[in-house]
Amino acid sequence: MATDPELARSLLEPDQLVAFKQRTHFGRRKLSNGLKILLWALRLYVVIMMIIVVIQVVQALR
Repeated sequence: MATDPELARSLLEPDQLVAFKQRTHFGRRKLSNGLKILLWALRLYVVIMMIIVVIQVVQALR
């Protein structure tokens, strides 16, 4: 039988619900410097590609 998280939460008493939420909140994860650089490179790539697409659309409309 598959468990539904909403059903499980609705069956918990208030103090059990607080404990459940505290256990399941993980917060932000620490990223390595290499991963940060990779994510910023991907963001930069997306911005550059968006600029190129806009330029191509403008040129195609002329």
